[in-house]
Amino acid sequence: MSHETLVLIAKVVGPIWMGGFLFVVLIRAYNPRRKPEQERIARSILPDADAEDRA
Repeated sequence: MSHETLVLIAKVVGPIWMGGFLFVVLIRAYNPRRKPEQERIARSILPDADAEDRA
């Protein structure tokens, strides 16, 4: 296999692979069933409101 052939394969398969990966990420990110888990994760980095009241 020549270098030009490998470059051509990479230029054809690479964008298809990355497009598929982007599609999977978008489906997982905007899936309504994952919303409660994403909300829990988003709130986990915030300080606890009860801890602020105790201080």
